[in-house]
Amino acid sequence: MKIDLIAQIVLAIGLMTIMFGIGLSLTKKDFVNVFRFPKAVLVGLAAQILGLPLAALLTISFFSMSPEYALGLMIISTSPGGATSNLFSFLMKGDVALSVSLTAFSTIVSLFTIPLILAYASELLLHNRQQVALSAESIFLPLLFLVLMPLLLGMTTRARAPYWAQKMGRPTASFSVLLLIITITYVLYLEHARFFDYIGQLGGLISLFFLTATALGFVVAKSAGLNLKQQKTVVIEVGIQNGLQAIFIATSPLMFADPVLAVPAALYSILMYLFAFGLYLAFRIFKL
Repeated sequence: MKIDLIAQIVLAIGLMTIMFGIGLSLTKKDFVNVFRFPKAVLVGLAAQILGLPLAALLTISFFSMSPEYALGLMIISTSPGGATSNLFSFLMKGDVALSVSLTAFSTIVSLFTIPLILAYASELLLHNRQQVALSAESIFLPLLFLVLMPLLLGMTTRARAPYWAQKMGRPTASFSVLLLIITITYVLYLEHARFFDYIGQLGGLISLFFLTATALGFVVAKSAGLNLKQQKTVVIEVGIQNGLQAIFIATSPLMFADPVLAVPAALYSILMYLFAFGLYLAFRIFKL
């Protein structure tokens, strides 16, 4: 089953809108902060860029999964931090400056890591399948246009019209969440006949993947000697992913063009907010 042209256009526009919104929240200071707390930024990036795919590989290796589900899990594991991770860092009394910097750096770094990881994963997992493994170049070029360009446009707008950019920050973040909800609903609607099968087959796996990833983020941050606020921030950045970007990669005709690959990302995007709310309650109860 393919996603129709109108939905593909809306999905692309939605991704560009989210990246523009992230750009509106960024300043040069967010990139300079890497020199202010370099260890925290490097640890956070390592936990997210390397730790998440590792957690996905561990999950895939322990459970029997179809190649399509396995590749879908790899797609969400390579995605950068989500647009709402900064909000959760604020609510959970994390290091918001570090969160914003990690979102910025992970978005840019992932432009290079996503094509490399997914090109290898698709070749490995889709061997002898109908789907065609993609080259790194075919993944990189659409992301360059749909992710980096609107991000830079948002940053330029912030630099030239800071008051307007700050005013639009919250509405843009809310709109991003709304777009994600609509996209998830549409993907699951396309596969509604197998929805309960997906929940039964993938619900536990994706929950385990989230818990493994966030635990790994916490262990890495703790082992590196980061303070409590930074540890919480790393855990949040590892757990909250850009689900819309993952769904776009899975469904776009420029890339994999298969809604089945988007199902793990759609379910993860639902569960990550439930688990994030659980983390919020835990931090409040234990006064962390």
